[in-house]
Amino acid sequence: MATQRIERILRHDGIVAVAELRLNGDDTDVSWAGEERWRPLLVEAARLRKLSTEASVRVLVGEHALLVCGDDRQAIGVVFLKGHPVVKSVVRMIRQLLRQPNAVPQAY
Repeated sequence: MATQRIERILRHDGIVAVAELRLNGDDTDVSWAGEERWRPLLVEAARLRKLSTEASVRVLVGEHALLVCGDDRQAIGVVFLKGHPVVKSVVRMIRQLLRQPNAVPQAY
C-alpha cells in the first residue's frame, strides 16, 4: 500500500497515527505515518485482533482509541482522540484503505 494513502488519512483532525500491518506468522511488516510512540501499541493491537479471530478490535488508552481492522494477512490500525467528530468516519476510511487500489468494478 502506498504511504501516500496512509498519510492522507493522517491529515484528518483528531487522527494521530495510521498504520498498515502486513501479518506474516510472527513477523509484522508496518507502513507508518504519525506519532511514533503509538507504533508498538498498534502492532500489539493487531496481534490481539488476530488472536481474537474478530474482524476488528478497539483498544482504549487514556484519551485515545486504537482501532484495528483487517483479515489474516493485512490490517489497518488508526489511533484517534476519543469523542472527536472524526470517529464517525474512521471505519469508512479503514474500509477504503483495505480495498485494492486498482480494483476494477465488475460489469453485470
